[in-house]
Amino acid sequence: MNKTILIVEDEFIVADDLQLTLQQAGYTVCGIADNVVEAKEIIETKKPSLVLLDIHLKGKLNGIELAKELKEQNIAFIYLSANSNQKILEEAKATEPYGFLVKPFREKDLLVMIDIAFYRHENSMEARWRTGLSLQKKLYDIQKSGQAFQQKLLETAKALQHHIPFDFVAIKFKHAGSNNYNAFGFSRIGFDEYQNIGVDELSIISGLEKDVIKTKLDNSPVDYAPVLYNGDDFKKLLSQNPIQALLSKQFGFSSRLSFPLSTSDGSNFFVCFYRRLNDGFNADQLNLLSRMQMPLISILESSLQEHQDISTLSSEKNKTHSKFANIIGNSSSLLNVLDLVEQVATVNTSVLILGESGTGKEKIASCIHELSPRKNKPFIKINCSALPPTLIESELFGHEKGAFTNALEKHIGKFEMADTGTIFLDEIGDMPVELQVKLLRVLQEKEIERIGGKQSIKVDVRVIAATNRDLQNEMANGKFRLDLYYRLNVFPITLPPLRERKEDIKDLSEFFAKEFAKKFNKPYTGISYQMLQHLNSYNFPGNIRELENIIEQSVILNDGKSELALRQPLASNNNNSSSENTAIKTLDDVKRLQRKTEIDHISSILSKTHGRIRGKDGAAELLNEKPTTLESRILKLGIKKEDFQ
Repeated sequence: MNKTILIVEDEFIVADDLQLTLQQAGYTVCGIADNVVEAKEIIETKKPSLVLLDIHLKGKLNGIELAKELKEQNIAFIYLSANSNQKILEEAKATEPYGFLVKPFREKDLLVMIDIAFYRHENSMEARWRTGLSLQKKLYDIQKSGQAFQQKLLETAKALQHHIPFDFVAIKFKHAGSNNYNAFGFSRIGFDEYQNIGVDELSIISGLEKDVIKTKLDNSPVDYAPVLYNGDDFKKLLSQNPIQALLSKQFGFSSRLSFPLSTSDGSNFFVCFYRRLNDGFNADQLNLLSRMQMPLISILESSLQEHQDISTLSSEKNKTHSKFANIIGNSSSLLNVLDLVEQVATVNTSVLILGESGTGKEKIASCIHELSPRKNKPFIKINCSALPPTLIESELFGHEKGAFTNALEKHIGKFEMADTGTIFLDEIGDMPVELQVKLLRVLQEKEIERIGGKQSIKVDVRVIAATNRDLQNEMANGKFRLDLYYRLNVFPITLPPLRERKEDIKDLSEFFAKEFAKKFNKPYTGISYQMLQHLNSYNFPGNIRELENIIEQSVILNDGKSELALRQPLASNNNNSSSENTAIKTLDDVKRLQRKTEIDHISSILSKTHGRIRGKDGAAELLNEKPTTLESRILKLGIKKEDFQ
């Protein structure tokens, strides 16, 4: 097996039992330590593959302090603990362990957790290695591309964006033998949209003279070694760096990663990434840049030959075709999600999508599939909460003829249907506990067994799961298995609720309004300012789905001649209007009103045509619909003759 494990545990009996269990399972125990100092010595000499780490240890330092160092050294670790308070648990969670076992635990749980930890660690290491090679190749391709100076640097920034997400990247530059600096940057304004920012643009944005900005630029200190500033460290930097203070004031940055590069002729570049998040950057990103020094220097040298005066960059907006055409919005929280999607899409890692109901989890799952090498293979979706427990096993794994009453023929399950493709397990938190065991086997063994079947069937399926539940609480309540959680939670993506991306409300509203105007064959003249104000002040407990329903109602009730307006006050507006429709309080009320309005509209047209649907001046022609489509709508809505006579 060639996997070594260090046990850091201050209870001798527990440590001895752990050693015996591990050795019987085929692992090599490279040492036992009961304190952090001793553990560090063993780690230094033995280099274990994994550490089993108790939180409460002898000595002044606890296991969490050691975990921070293990993380920096890229050594996998699993916590072993009992009776830890909430504060300790939060601190432990922040170190991102590969597992957490609460004492006392079963031998089986320990071995499963170790198996999952090695799986996650090896996959993350392999992914990082592949990521580094892929980025290196991409950078060399950019260097050889023959593109113009400006475009070459933009493509470099975009390539780095997928690995080091940033809101702004600035390049401060000094020619060999010169004492004066030039600078420019790229501000991210969309998923794949960037604005070039030079001294001229910064002068317009800030209102300062260009000479003042250049003076600040020349007087600002530089970092001659790679360094990152997060939170309070970044705030301290503002008082020491005038150009940094200017950027922060104009763009609202809260963190920075600085990386110096020197070309062969002695010219110096200082590349600085900025984010609006307090903890925007980490040591892994610095390490990645260190491995990319040579291709980055090659790009800068070739760019330098093509364009010596970099201060004359134009402020054109660069747009490329978005890979997320069905995702609406440019908020930083959404763009961060899309960065994660693109990073994970190309590998076969399991993905767990977390987020409130109505945040678009299915769309994100679809994007991951479409950007993956499996995009031309099946994408199978199943809602785990929509099926009764008695049917969900058959739906997932299939059954043989005669396996149970009414099993009159063989049924192929979703996993078989998804073979070589992707399966999306929506609302995974609602899956019965007894079925979770079988799902875990599929994930571990890559095989399924139909109900009533006698043979295992190999399947090659990528799993994407989603839930709006807090799975950690579900595990604490015994409703979700710990081992399944860690198998699914290899790459979690949390979708922000609409109240945390309010800058996207306008774009989403206009998108829905145009779609519904087209659907209902109505002119679209825009959304009123008052309505947008109300939408922006509302918290949207139903998220994007609720916004869509509100816009649909407004389009249905709109006369087609004026801008869309809210027909009813939203709950958070505290509007006590005495309108006749104040009974509308829930989404169900909205849907009922939408249905009634649609019935009234079609009925009024049928009244004008005396019930005639087809032919010239028939209802279908007046509604600009196919007669068969209109007849289907009439049947679905239950419209009868007496409704329009």
